Amino acid sequence: MIVPQEIYHPLYEDKEKFIILITGGRGSGKSFNASTFIERLTFEMTPVEKIVHQILYTRYTMVSAGMSIIPEMMEKIDLDGTTKYFKTTKTDIVNKMTKSRIMFRGIKTSSGNQTAKLKSIQGITTFVCDEAEEWTSEDEFDKIMLSIRKKGIQNRIIIIMNPCDSNHFIYKKYIEKTHKLVEIDGVQVQISTHPNVLHIHTTYFDNLENLSPEFLKEVEDIKVSNPEKYGHVVIGRWADVAEGAVFKKWGIVKEFPQECKKVGIGQDFGFTNDPSAAVRCGIIDNRLYVDELFYETDMLSSAIANRLKPFSMKVFADSQDPRLIQEIKNRGVNICPVDKFPGSIKAGIDKIKDMEFFVTERSYNIITELRKYVWDKDKDGNYINEPVDEYNHLMDAIRYYVLGCLLGRILKPKDLTGIFTH
Repeated sequence: MIVPQEIYHPLYEDKEKFIILITGGRGSGKSFNASTFIERLTFEMTPVEKIVHQILYTRYTMVSAGMSIIPEMMEKIDLDGTTKYFKTTKTDIVNKMTKSRIMFRGIKTSSGNQTAKLKSIQGITTFVCDEAEEWTSEDEFDKIMLSIRKKGIQNRIIIIMNPCDSNHFIYKKYIEKTHKLVEIDGVQVQISTHPNVLHIHTTYFDNLENLSPEFLKEVEDIKVSNPEKYGHVVIGRWADVAEGAVFKKWGIVKEFPQECKKVGIGQDFGFTNDPSAAVRCGIIDNRLYVDELFYETDMLSSAIANRLKPFSMKVFADSQDPRLIQEIKNRGVNICPVDKFPGSIKAGIDKIKDMEFFVTERSYNIITELRKYVWDKDKDGNYINEPVDEYNHLMDAIRYYVLGCLLGRILKPKDLTGIFTH
């Protein structure tokens, strides 16, 4: 039987809160404990009316519940010693004793957005929003949340997420104006004091008995080498976003989706002070996914080519230095220069804003740039339609992919034979 850590006891004790916000940094065990609580909810039944919980468990994208989340949940059920009470289908787990059901659904599916379909399911008592850092639409969240109104039993919205940034609608909704600061290992973490919210925030300190020496060594190294990353990724502080940020709505995903189409690489060049930056990009429907490949200074053309060539993808690159592009091409990389026409920066940004935008969680430098990439101001302090030329190396790389691959703005190759001959 699973014994939850003391910090999770309020999950079982609270009988009033509608919103249960479970946040935590890396290695905190929040998903494990939340899944255990959800499994145990299926055994709850009101004494008179015999009402049981019907649980809608969602992720923003869920390719196949039967191949991913259901096995994960059944693993927790097995550890809790209750396997004999459950049966599974391709999309659901059913408690055979109570007839309570956990329904696993994705918001975005191959057939489109199914928010309207989900909010019409009758009798839902519990709406689980897992990996909520992926969610970009407050409207979609609200439509399902407001449909949870089963009488005679406690209704809950359970939000499970890694804290991301202060632009996320969960932060604005439940934390921004109603929070206290709690210090954890020298980091000030924002904890909701919203009257409708039970906020449980955990860190790896709450889960030490289940963590490997290698993991603990890694987080100690991060603490020394990058205190900001330690505070945000490991301890779970919500990150601040600069005023006037260009991109305000984006989600964080665990992995770059294998089903992406039009997959290619955006490449920005630097050397001594500015890094050379490469980003893998791809499209699903109207969703743009990006994944940081490298972000390094002092890279010669040979080093860049060696890093790009194994991906065997088309590369869309900054056209400022045609000789550099030719040197990389000569080393077997399918690279092409992007047309930096007047207004191309705004055109690239506008195209990205027309899509839903997702970043892999390992892309720390992309996430940092997104929080600091801001619109410029005129002499009177008013924002203009040009971003400041800072925190934009990966942003530019993404934009080159968008301009080249999605908008077709590729420069015709030039004959540079004379440069190498003479």
